[in-house]
This record gives sequence, C-alpha cells and structure tokens, in this order.
Amino acid sequence: MARLLCIALWLCATAVGAEDMALPAIPSAVTVHLVLDGSGSMRSEDPAGPRIDILRSGVGAFVRKHHRPALGLRTYGDSPQLAGCADTTLALAPGKRPAEEVSEALREFRPDGSSPISAALRRAVRDLEGRVGTQVVVLIADGGDTCSEDPLTDIANVMGEVPGARIEVIGLNVARDADLAQLKEIAGVGGGRFFAATNPSEVAYILGRIAGDAYDREDQRVARLQEEAQRRAELVAKTRLRVVFSGEFPEFFCDGLFVDPLRINGKPVALANGGEVPCVGEAVLLDEPLPPGNYTVEVGYAKALKGDRSHGDDLTIEAAVESGQITTIDLRAKMTFFAWTLESAVTTE
Repeated sequence: MARLLCIALWLCATAVGAEDMALPAIPSAVTVHLVLDGSGSMRSEDPAGPRIDILRSGVGAFVRKHHRPALGLRTYGDSPQLAGCADTTLALAPGKRPAEEVSEALREFRPDGSSPISAALRRAVRDLEGRVGTQVVVLIADGGDTCSEDPLTDIANVMGEVPGARIEVIGLNVARDADLAQLKEIAGVGGGRFFAATNPSEVAYILGRIAGDAYDREDQRVARLQEEAQRRAELVAKTRLRVVFSGEFPEFFCDGLFVDPLRINGKPVALANGGEVPCVGEAVLLDEPLPPGNYTVEVGYAKALKGDRSHGDDLTIEAAVESGQITTIDLRAKMTFFAWTLESAVTTE
C-alpha cells in the first residue's frame, strides 16, 4: 500500500512537464532579533545625548523604515524582578510587529543593572528555534560581559543549536579597550561582524546594513532552493517507465488485439480504447513518470477473429527504473507456424 501511495503521489506531482510545473513555494523570512544593553552605564551622557536615548532613537528609526523583517527584542540589565547575572528578559518574541509596538517596548526600557551578555545571547539564539529563513541576532552594547568567566565559549556552544543563525555586534560608544576587544571576539564567535556607533543615525544605518545583508542572504537561499527544486522536478519528469506493445499478426488471421491485463506491482493500469491495439503496428500502453525502483509488470493479451477472442501468453517482467532515465519495456506479439508468442525486452536510455 505504501508503495502504491508513493507511485500515486509521484504521478500527481508530474502530471505536467517540468517546465510547466507549479513548484511549491519556498518558505521565506528574515528575522532580526535585537539584544539591548540595559546596564547602568547606558545612562551615561555622550556628545550625541544620553546613551540610552541614542539606542532608542536609532532602533526606532530602523524599525520605522524596515518593514520586511520579523523583529524580536531581548534585553538585559533592566528587569525590576530579576537581578545580577540572571537579568535577561524577552520583551518581544520574534515575529512580525508594527513599529509602534517596538517603540513602546523601547520606551519601557530602563537600564539599571549588570551585563550578562553571554546569558542574553544564548537565550536570544534559542528564541529563534523553529523559525524559518535567515536569522540574525544583533547585540547593541556599550561594554563587555560582567558575569561569565568565559563568555566566548558559552556563546560558541549555543551557535549550533539554530543552524544558520549569526550574531552581529554594534558597540555604542565603548570606552574600555578590553570591552571593545571582547565585543569584537563575540561577533567573531557568532559568525558576524563588529560595528562601532556613536549616534542614532549611525545605529539606524548599521542596523539597516545588517538587515540588507540578511535580505540578500535570504534571497540567495530561496533562489538556491528554487533551483534545486526545479532540477528535482526536471529529474522526476525524465524518470519514466514506458510499455510499448507491437503486433505482428497477418490481417487475415486477426481482427484486433486486446491487452488484458496490464498491472504494475499488482495495480491494474487503465488503458485507452479498452486496451485495443492494432494487429500490425505499435501502440504505447504506458509512458509515465515513476519514482526510481524495481517494478513487476504483468501483461497479457487476447486476439479477436470473427467475433471470438482467444487469449495468448501472459508475461511477468521485472524492470528497474533508474533516476533520470527512461526504462522501456518492448512487448512483441506475433504468430509463427500457427503458434502465438509474446516476447519482451527491457532497455534503458
């Protein structure tokens, strides 16, 4: 039964030529998951204004301009309920969100804690589990991790859990060289890049660049999958089984030939014209795409003469259908010295 179902699905999928086939749509999405620094240093005053306001304005400008990506928002160091190295919160789960919702979450963002960066990034990567498409985590921070003894190893250990995800890092007015070096290393471990920003315009521009690169990667991914699907469809269309019946009976001894039965793996094949084929000449009984595999083909025939039908030989043929090739079973019914014969030959091209 499973084998028959497989054949049926294959036939349905190849009912038209590969060039005309409506290929299934490739699921596509780009997710930008922001991880925002809520440590106490984000309250510092910079030449462009309060650091937290630089972050809010830059992220807000990006969100208002870019509508394609799904957005997520995770913070650390800002929770009134959590403290210390456990302080990381999923403010907005990744998904399609209006700019107003993101802006409201940014307004409620109040920096006042420590910097458990590796914990927040590990959670952020896991927030992306089950999502399709191209996914990028963007850390915006003004300093390094103050909790983990080995943040790089912690982050590296989680990257393989969500294949294809990467971490990009924006350093916002980073003051200490050690923090700057660590943030660059975090970007490297996450498969991404480090960017430096000092004002809202730079934050928005960098986020737009990161998103644009993600769009390009996603478009390339979808195009690659579409090409692979097209190649598979073309290969399916070329993987066929043909059954050809040839009659070689003198016309005075034959009014018609009737193929009965024709079965593939025990399943009857419906034949045009009730299975009637010419006494002399060739008829294609079957020319269909089939999945690669071994097939048992059973065939018999009857000869009609002056209203009577006489049955000839039945044959059982084993044929292997190979990927990308046409397997042809040639059947030849003929009469020699008043004896009927049904011969078969299997060829592959």
